[in-house]
Amino acid sequence: MRQILVDVHRLTKKFQLMQLQLYVKRGNLKMVGPTITYYALLSLVPILMSVGAVASLVGLDSHDLISLLSQQLPANIMNVLEPIIQSVLKGGVGILSFSIVTTVWAASSVLAIIRKSFNAIYDVPERVSGLLTRVFSFLWLAAILLSVGLVMVVSAILPAIIAAIPEIEWLEIITKQRWLITLVGLWLIICLFNVAMPAKRLALKPLIIGSGIEVVLMIVLNYSFGWYAQFTVKNVGFYQSLGSLLVLIVYLNLVGTIMVIGQIIIAWLEGIFATSLNPVDPVPAAAKRPATKHRKTATTQNITKKGERKKSRR
Repeated sequence: MRQILVDVHRLTKKFQLMQLQLYVKRGNLKMVGPTITYYALLSLVPILMSVGAVASLVGLDSHDLISLLSQQLPANIMNVLEPIIQSVLKGGVGILSFSIVTTVWAASSVLAIIRKSFNAIYDVPERVSGLLTRVFSFLWLAAILLSVGLVMVVSAILPAIIAAIPEIEWLEIITKQRWLITLVGLWLIICLFNVAMPAKRLALKPLIIGSGIEVVLMIVLNYSFGWYAQFTVKNVGFYQSLGSLLVLIVYLNLVGTIMVIGQIIIAWLEGIFATSLNPVDPVPAAAKRPATKHRKTATTQNITKKGERKKSRR
């Protein structure tokens, strides 16, 4: 029994489970998910307007945008978002380019909340004022939207470019596996998101692994959330709209929780890799040298005293 406890203690120390528990406590998963959901709902229309404006810049209309989002989001979520997208983009997505700055600014509030949550995980104080934090969130949201637009362009244009190239087997395989391009693009966007939001600089290796785990969790959520929605939305009529709103709230809550979990994993892996690369010596070298000198000095003093005693006896 004692050996089992010793092994458990060693594993706890090796994998820094106490530090992981501290990160989870700082992350405050019980409250951060609902908070992100609240601000995401307030920013839903501005975010959709921003995405629509970016889509218009890359030559996509509302139907193409809905088709692209339908490939990435659960069907129940698209049932809620599709009428909102059609209503918001009814006047034409080209007009929205004039108000893109205003819409992105309104949508940046949710990123400011996420940034505060990430800084709390690392116990890093905010170095700038609330206004500058909002400006920082605005700039990074614009960068993320441009990255999303770039992924849209690559997903739409790459098959046509590859089709114009002479027949090459591995290029044809990539063209058929369009989901792989989207998956890599999502992973790059999440890496950019995780490195930009916290005020702390992150190491590359934990960032890559943690963002990959976050992508896997997002994929699992998208594929498994349809089962939950089938049990939630059963009635028709008025209650169907209420149930659809409930499904959207739960989905946003889970997405916000996964984002915080991904940052917790990155912080945890960063501590593990730092310990493994720089192991701590139980007895520092600086502590050994004074003791050695002290023993030499003491030995010399003893020899001197013995010599003096012999002389006095003679």
